[in-house]
Amino acid sequence: MFSPLLLSLGLLFQEPSTQTVEDALAAIHELNEAGAEDFDIGRALMNLAAMDDPLASEALAELVDELEGQMRHSAIMALGTSPCANRESLLGKIVSKSKHMPDRIAAASVLVKSDEGVAWMTKRYSKLKDAPVKAILIRNLKRGKDQDKLLLKAIKEKNAIVRGQALRTCATLGLDKARKTALKCLKDSNLDIRRNAAIACGTYGGEDAFKSLAELALEARGPELRAGLRRGMKLAKSPDEVGVLSRTMDKARKKDGRALLAQALIVAGAHQPMIAGPAFAKLLEDKDPGLRLLALRGIEATRHESVLPMIIELLDHEDYLIRGDAVRALSTFENVPQEHGQKIESLSRDENAAVRLSATMALKVLPEEQCLNALSHRLEDEAWAVRDVAVETLNGMRSIPATRILANHMKRAKGLVRDETYQYLKNLTGQDFGPAAESWSNWLKDRPDDFELPTPEQAEAMLKELAATRSMHEAGYGSVEYHGIAVRPGGVIFVLDLSGSMGFNYTPNAQLFHDYFTDELAKTIERLHGEHFFDIVTFNNGAKVWKGELVQATDSIKKGAVDYVKKMKPFSGTNLAAALELAFRQEEVQQIYLMTDGDPTVGVTLKSAIVDRIVELNRHRRIRVHTIIAGDVDGNFLGELALLNGGTSVDLRKGFEEEYQEDEEELESEE
Repeated sequence: MFSPLLLSLGLLFQEPSTQTVEDALAAIHELNEAGAEDFDIGRALMNLAAMDDPLASEALAELVDELEGQMRHSAIMALGTSPCANRESLLGKIVSKSKHMPDRIAAASVLVKSDEGVAWMTKRYSKLKDAPVKAILIRNLKRGKDQDKLLLKAIKEKNAIVRGQALRTCATLGLDKARKTALKCLKDSNLDIRRNAAIACGTYGGEDAFKSLAELALEARGPELRAGLRRGMKLAKSPDEVGVLSRTMDKARKKDGRALLAQALIVAGAHQPMIAGPAFAKLLEDKDPGLRLLALRGIEATRHESVLPMIIELLDHEDYLIRGDAVRALSTFENVPQEHGQKIESLSRDENAAVRLSATMALKVLPEEQCLNALSHRLEDEAWAVRDVAVETLNGMRSIPATRILANHMKRAKGLVRDETYQYLKNLTGQDFGPAAESWSNWLKDRPDDFELPTPEQAEAMLKELAATRSMHEAGYGSVEYHGIAVRPGGVIFVLDLSGSMGFNYTPNAQLFHDYFTDELAKTIERLHGEHFFDIVTFNNGAKVWKGELVQATDSIKKGAVDYVKKMKPFSGTNLAAALELAFRQEEVQQIYLMTDGDPTVGVTLKSAIVDRIVELNRHRRIRVHTIIAGDVDGNFLGELALLNGGTSVDLRKGFEEEYQEDEEELESEE
């Protein structure tokens, strides 16, 4: 005989059209009573939600009170996918009448995904019970008479969560009437209000705003407030705004204040190098090593040539960090005296890999023959990141001698560096002989040293014309994709979110995020080939690695990886920082693919701190960090993480919304 649980699972996988609401509801009750996993109950809830019957939506709303813990949230999320017209009213009832605040918050998060839901909540704003619910609405408001009026009301609320979110939304939407309030809130007694006000003031801009931010930075304490100030001050762009930060940093006496201003000015100063450059030059004279490192990074960003003699002196510094950052800053200048070329070349052979990488960047300032000779040696470096920089530098020279070196390197290059070399050869020549090194060498034999390579635009056009007439000879080479991002040969780590929300968030076709994203990862793993070496990191409250080392993508290894992925189940919180740290521990990793559907909730949760930490870890690693965005995660955070680490960010939420729209259009046409 079949157990009630197996019978319920059988009902679960029937087509919705062959089931009644009563059947689907009975399956959920039986699964729940039998102690089935949340994952299976979640699927049954989605089966009920898919029914185009108002009674199904009502049943889901009633189930919210019957279920426990995470499954209450799952029922609310399922209700949000219902095709029935009573969806918004039922969610609204949960927001306004549920006795459980987590339920009210979950229902509000679903409601704001539709214009009707936002309108419903806006009309009842004064009656909403919870500050987090109000903040969810405020974060999703757009410009309009009623919305503007509500925002101006919200920035006066007593609750810090509501006021802070309102300040930032007003600034993002350009609501100038709230600007004075944002400036005033920089002196608020509440730390969270001041942090959000700092970001808002930076978004609004203006000399007065940045003067207030700079003054607050001099005395700021606590990581969250300092992070908010740094984020706000980084937004300075105009001469007046950057000038305020430069002058304040110059006059500051306390190390912490100067450091905070310098960190922001490294980004902002690139917009006004003539203003920020002299301030970094003066900071370089400071005796504190940490401030001198920040000064060097600022000089790298602003290319202030008056400090060239000082930088050259630091090439002999005993601290390898200062030595490396000095030669890296030197790589941004065009007129480096040739008598220092030998020193730069010697640093490219330094025992420290970080120094070698930075010095390899600077080799381009040497005379061509000396540069080519030094780069040829660096293509043999034991560190793949140094080899990668050498390939990139040769590409930037755009000459036949440099191109010949690249073609010769194809014979022995491996993984990502080989693929990079291949891509550069195509873009330099407008030709495509595939990854076969001999074909490239033979083509180049017939070209004299003074042969004029096509411009990048010409090469692109040539490659397009070539693609129209024949295949690009890329079979099995760079053809693997993961959510539309190329998975190139070399060391790869897939970082997958296994937090609880992956078990109750859904795609538009009613598939659990966990099912959808583990399926996609499994498909990608199956397509990997022998030039891929990979590992898997998963995270919820903590982080866990599959192998702990990069393993070659053989058939047996891939099968084991797919089996491992298929057995994983979602649970608990989101410790994203721990997962990235774990991925960075593997020395040969070259590409990281991070998929998550929620903001960090465990461990390091300050998003700007996570970005800063990864950028610092990656300064001498060159790891491409790609991000795949879904659910309710902060897309700006993941976008910045990818942008600052040479990667690509894919926001799947837009695609999901388009699928919703297509489904609705199909229904309308059928009617």
